[in-house]
Amino acid sequence: MTKPLIKRFSHTDLDGVGSALLLPWVLQELPEYEGAEYLPITYSEPGNEGTIDPNVENFIENNDEPVTHLFITDICPSLPVVEKLATYCKEKNIQWHIYDHHISSVAINEVFPENSRIAVKDETTGLKHSGTTVIFKELIGKMPTELFENKKWERLARIADCIRCYDCWDWQANPEAAYKEEAKDFNNLFYFFSSEKRIQLMEAVMAAGLAYLDRYQDIVAAMQEKEADYIKGKLKQARFATLAQLRFAYVFGEQYQSSLGNALAALEDPETGEMVDFGMVIVGEGVSLRGIKEDVDLSVIAKRFFNGGGHQKASGGSFFKQELFIKDYEAVSTVPELLLTIANH
Repeated sequence: MTKPLIKRFSHTDLDGVGSALLLPWVLQELPEYEGAEYLPITYSEPGNEGTIDPNVENFIENNDEPVTHLFITDICPSLPVVEKLATYCKEKNIQWHIYDHHISSVAINEVFPENSRIAVKDETTGLKHSGTTVIFKELIGKMPTELFENKKWERLARIADCIRCYDCWDWQANPEAAYKEEAKDFNNLFYFFSSEKRIQLMEAVMAAGLAYLDRYQDIVAAMQEKEADYIKGKLKQARFATLAQLRFAYVFGEQYQSSLGNALAALEDPETGEMVDFGMVIVGEGVSLRGIKEDVDLSVIAKRFFNGGGHQKASGGSFFKQELFIKDYEAVSTVPELLLTIANH
């Protein structure tokens, strides 16, 4: 019997690295994956919809390994590339699966229902999904929070839910979240290290549990103070504008984009006297969008104006070439001077 040879693709963020490294721990408990071997993980940066496309196409064109199984976690290729992947895997007799949670990619489920599981919210617990929790739900049959008292799965379940609490912003928005400040601290520590060290950190946490992070408490405390000072200073620089009839606050910010974006989203608009509709952090040619309001879907904004995608309250993207950028703004009520300036570069 041929041993499974598994190829993985994922995001570079906390949930992406977490879900990719969680996968072998889960699969080793399933009989059909006994003795499985794993090729190196291919990571793609978060951001634009289809950002993984070049990596998947490169695999299709150049792979010479006898891969038997392929998993894509916490990220989804564009539909045309998924179709190419499906054709390739059928020709090579490769079993393939996509485990993701971004609302902008849900439509893939309808086209490939046997291979794609993109779930935004868990039907049983009502909790928002992350890439790590989709893996738990699909392969184990339960959400991590349902396995906290299970001796076999408790360690990994608590890691997965801590990652989920951060990635879905439950640590701040959900009063019942199992992990509050620990989730944010885990993410900040993750980004404290270089890319290689981040993977090593996640591997150590997967093996030892969340208690492994206790050894970094001095670093975490220093980062908490630095983050608070940074956000406080950036909020003083916030400017306000209108996009698609939505008011937003924005700043340039190279650090703590998620926390900064959420802080911006909670600001009062000096023009209307009401809370803004969302916050925007501009990083180079990229944008990070964060929101609090239930009636604002930032995944739509990200896809329409910034060639991106993501979640209802947390999305991102980047600026186009000038001609495409200006065309997309024809229906906008007010074009922020800042965005036009960037578009002209």
